Amino acid sequence: MPRITVNEDLTSHVVSDDGLQEFFLASRNVLTQEPFTSHEQVEAFILKNINKYNWWQPFVDPAVREKERLEQTSRGVRDQRNNLLAESDWTQVADAPVDQAAWATYRQALRDLTEHVNWPDLEDADWPTKP
Repeated sequence: MPRITVNEDLTSHVVSDDGLQEFFLASRNVLTQEPFTSHEQVEAFILKNINKYNWWQPFVDPAVREKERLEQTSRGVRDQRNNLLAESDWTQVADAPVDQAAWATYRQALRDLTEHVNWPDLEDADWPTKP
């Protein structure tokens, strides 16, 4: 018998008897796209269809999955930071009509970001339209 975990939001995680395979389901019936309404409905759907469809994927240890999630999040943060830096490069040219010291401080704060994101911000008045 597979191990079925149904979360409060009615998403689910199913692990095979031998623990080598798993699959996840959203909170909707994948065949009809109707939302599930109860834990019992989710479990009944899984048990009825588990052998009919090949939803199985190799099991991934939760610690490995979390590490991959954190790495992906970090890549996204770095990409966003790099885009913000590129979009504000113009503020550092000599004749830019902005408070260059404030922008330089903001840009340095972007460069100093760690995985624990605390995005720096400038006041509304410091965000002029790009010339």
